[in-house]
Amino acid sequence: MYIANMGFSKKEISIAVTLYTLSGLIGQIIIGYIVDKYKHIKSVISISLSMGFLSAAGVLFAKEIWQIYLMLIIWGLFISSTCALTDTWCIYTLKAEDEQRNFGRVRGFGSIGYGFSGAFLGILLQSFGWKIYCWYIIIGIMLTLLIIFFMKDESKLDFTSDSSSISFKEGINQIFKIKPLIAIITIMFMYNFVLRGIYNYLAILVSDFGGGVASLGLTYCFDASPEIVTFFLSARLLRKYKSKSIIFIAFLLQIVRLTVILIFNNSLSVILMSVLSGFAFGLAASSYKTYIYELAPDKYKASCMSISETIIGLSGIISAPIFGFMFTELGTKFTILFGLIIDILLAFIMLANNIMSKRSTISQFH
Repeated sequence: MYIANMGFSKKEISIAVTLYTLSGLIGQIIIGYIVDKYKHIKSVISISLSMGFLSAAGVLFAKEIWQIYLMLIIWGLFISSTCALTDTWCIYTLKAEDEQRNFGRVRGFGSIGYGFSGAFLGILLQSFGWKIYCWYIIIGIMLTLLIIFFMKDESKLDFTSDSSSISFKEGINQIFKIKPLIAIITIMFMYNFVLRGIYNYLAILVSDFGGGVASLGLTYCFDASPEIVTFFLSARLLRKYKSKSIIFIAFLLQIVRLTVILIFNNSLSVILMSVLSGFAFGLAASSYKTYIYELAPDKYKASCMSISETIIGLSGIISAPIFGFMFTELGTKFTILFGLIIDILLAFIMLANNIMSKRSTISQFH
């Protein structure tokens, strides 16, 4: 919405989204390997976040689309790429106290900040305009770095191997030998394909249905708020249900969400149904990330988390131009229908897989 306000086309926005997503995925792999190699999550995240000042300051002076592209690439490489590392750092810290199942509860505080920021920024933009946007980002980076400064790097407790024994090639080979890991990555890849395809163009979706900046801010707020509930309940849910069952529920919630939006075709339906998207995100993220961490080889925890997130994130690269084309050329309704059909097919596949797994367990018991 920011660069659309500068006069850039939907096609240029689509390219920007693709470049941003691609740079973030490349950065994840590189930074994850650096953490496994040198054993300092705190230092790596601090250096990466500091690069955000360059990106935000660059946007202040950017006038051409290529300049915007460059700033988004820098942001993706150094800021977006730290998302998987913050999750890994959190799980490392919890594992030191044998509390890794409570990852969702801790992650829920991130949703509180995300939801508040969406609503607050939407109100500020509505009141003062886009001139405050970059300053808002700069202040956010400064506060984050200040908090990190007072944190301990508990990840060191979980690193026991010599850095010289860390090999990127060996890590890749070990990771791809684990079949359950490949299965969960594939499932989340397809889930994320639809989710990111629509989410990346949420501003366009809201605008096409008659909403403005305030409506978009409320959508982000309604999206994030339910995450808090599911993240805080995740520890209890993971004790009772398998990760794949929880992810299946997330698919069902997304199906209901897209169906309602398709039927009513207005910004209010997008805002209200974002509640279901928030519930779905909390359920999926709290289950698959801890599951991947447990399956990961001991020496390559950070690399495995980063590589897994990168592969799942590749769906965002694939979906960005596809959904961008559909929103631009085929219309909003067709795009929503396309995502809905994919989610329905995947839900049936997961349901069939869960039924077969239960039958196999029963037959082995007898």
